[in-house]
Amino acid sequence: MMDRLNKKLPIGIQNFEELRNGGYHYVDKSDMVWEIANSYKFCFLSRPRRFGKSLLASTLHCYFSGRSDLFQGLKIMELEKEWPKRQVFHFDFSGISTAEKLRNVIEDSIIDYEAELHITEPKSDLSSRMIVLMKEAYYKTGQQVAVLVDEYDAPLQNTLFLKDEQEAMKNIYRDFFPCFKTGSHLLKCLFLTGIMKFTQLSLFSVLNTVVNISFKKEYATVCGITKDELVQEFDAELEALAEEKEITKPEAIAQMEAMYDGYHFNWRGEGVFNPYSVINALSDRDMMNYWVSTGGNQMLSIMLERFGSKEIDYEGSIIERLFLEESDANATDVTLFLYQAGYLTIKDYSDGFYTLGFPNREVRQALYRIVLPNALSKNSQEVRNCTNRIKLALNQLDVPTAMENLQAIIAGTPYSQDNGRKALEERFVFIVKHIFYLCDCELEEERHVARGRIDLVAHHPKCILVMEMKMDSNGGEEAAEEQIADRHYVDAYKAERKPVFAISMEFSTEQRGMTSYKISQAK
Repeated sequence: MMDRLNKKLPIGIQNFEELRNGGYHYVDKSDMVWEIANSYKFCFLSRPRRFGKSLLASTLHCYFSGRSDLFQGLKIMELEKEWPKRQVFHFDFSGISTAEKLRNVIEDSIIDYEAELHITEPKSDLSSRMIVLMKEAYYKTGQQVAVLVDEYDAPLQNTLFLKDEQEAMKNIYRDFFPCFKTGSHLLKCLFLTGIMKFTQLSLFSVLNTVVNISFKKEYATVCGITKDELVQEFDAELEALAEEKEITKPEAIAQMEAMYDGYHFNWRGEGVFNPYSVINALSDRDMMNYWVSTGGNQMLSIMLERFGSKEIDYEGSIIERLFLEESDANATDVTLFLYQAGYLTIKDYSDGFYTLGFPNREVRQALYRIVLPNALSKNSQEVRNCTNRIKLALNQLDVPTAMENLQAIIAGTPYSQDNGRKALEERFVFIVKHIFYLCDCELEEERHVARGRIDLVAHHPKCILVMEMKMDSNGGEEAAEEQIADRHYVDAYKAERKPVFAISMEFSTEQRGMTSYKISQAK
């Protein structure tokens, strides 16, 4: 294999054989691949989209096929000594959105395997044909077979709000999957990947021994890239990124962490970076929002529109551990869906409850690009245009123009479900906060200083904005300005090597917007 400094970045490569023979980087997960392959007969791994599930399934395929040549120099060579060659039946359900297409994909795969194994008189139903395939492969090789089903839940995700079509799909699953229990003596491993778990299928009810390894500490990093792996495997690419951005390598790593790190799939397990975003960032020598650009947001938009709240900040969501780990895919619980889809991750655990939050800046921005138009009752293009103008103004240290656009975007904010002054004030704070998140700011909320608590501090790469917000019925802009001055809020930031601006804002319940503001730059 090539020296890692001369390897290529595996953009779009999900095939392990191509990756290893093509001179691409590979973050070595082969020891965990061996453990999964040799520890479970039936197992399921859930991870968000674009997180390397297909590459993992392909790696298992090569391992079960006895391709030791592809694993030379990897950790698995210390674990596997025999390398038996097994028949592998590999199914991929990604992109399927109708029951007819699902049945055709399964049947076409079975036809190909029947031709490979020279079966000329197939049975009629899917389950019986699969049993025949497994028996024939077992008799010819003397080895139990392996079955891989990648993105098993994609057809069900795509029809989550189409009751009749989804029921037709479930009937196909119920026809197909029971064969693996019937033929379990012929089976070494059935490995399934997905985003959501649909327990009402025969997959989990008939195959009641399916082990969900998604939350196990030992596999917390089986998909994704740890910080150590990033630094060790992509050292040259990080150097190139730092040079392009005119920053140090430690600064580049810190920025990569803020943008793409922070996923935890076990509360005690190590965190990981989103591999898709990391590879693209290193290739482009830039740090943009790559994950959200791959799509997959249509269902989220529907979920938020139907079952979300315009007031909820999902950071710090509390969810029962058993509910998160064992619940079926749920078309009404937004928090559970956001975790399964990768918008929230495990932050902490205590007394049977998980605390969830955003893993990183990329994900937070992706979610609130969807949430904010709903909260503001404005179309996405209008919100995007306005936030872009704020971003440009802040980059140019033109804070007055930024505030002018902020005032414009907040105008006409809908009333809260609770029409009280406090509720609407919280709505305004929520909106302001997430607009600044979309403008590449890191935020401090309710920052405690010696003489009080600052409402909001936005840390932009070019400046710091210290903000105090008050309703017109609570003293408005004048009271906010006095509070900033009297309690010396800006003093906490005078040591920073960038301009600090104090901003007092007045909001009106009656006018449903920001009625005035005042900006002053700290001396």
